[in-house]
Amino acid sequence: MKAERVLGVFAHPDDESVLAGGVLAAAAAAGADVTVVSATRGESGPITGGIDATRETFAEVREAELRAACAELGVRTVECLGLPDGSLEDVPDRLASEVARLLATLRPDAVITFGPEGLYWHQDHVAVHDAVATALEGVSVRPEINQLVWPHGWMSELVAAMRERGLAPNLWGLDPESWGCDPEANTVALDVRAHLDAKLQAIGCHASQLPPDHLFRIVPRDLAETYLG
Repeated sequence: MKAERVLGVFAHPDDESVLAGGVLAAAAAAGADVTVVSATRGESGPITGGIDATRETFAEVREAELRAACAELGVRTVECLGLPDGSLEDVPDRLASEVARLLATLRPDAVITFGPEGLYWHQDHVAVHDAVATALEGVSVRPEINQLVWPHGWMSELVAAMRERGLAPNLWGLDPESWGCDPEANTVALDVRAHLDAKLQAIGCHASQLPPDHLFRIVPRDLAETYLG
């Protein structure tokens, strides 16, 4: 990616770090002006990290975590659209309109977002992918589109490798087999190991989403290099 202006569009605080932390950090380190946008403030997510938060204050907590994570990644600008967490598929026109506004205002050279499977078929993630595609239909000069994915089977391999070492990783109750793109998809591997520390620090900023036994808290360094780098 050779871009002066990069726009990352995601659904929730923590998506930017889990899905794209290494790429965003790499772009920022290369001198790009990076903007991260979260469609929601993550207010409906689980409060799992033992933090001092209530359902009424949780949106503020998660937005603060997002801003802290983006600071670790070198992201200059952060925006939360405030659309309904867990219901983005119900507001496709509003979401696409907001993305179109961002494209027109920021005129990015590159856009980073979810692949069509939304990482693990989360409906909010899929809705963001679809909204970005819709918004781009009205752009005369298209930016470089980067749909970030995990290879199918990688999360299952990572979980199995951790269990072999006697660890019991928590993955938000998700089936590891649900993670990853179509095995037939045409993909390119990106080596972001030089920015792995920034990515892990950014993920760690989302404390409300990471109980002590969460996979991203307890993953051994060598496995993080292989599967997160």
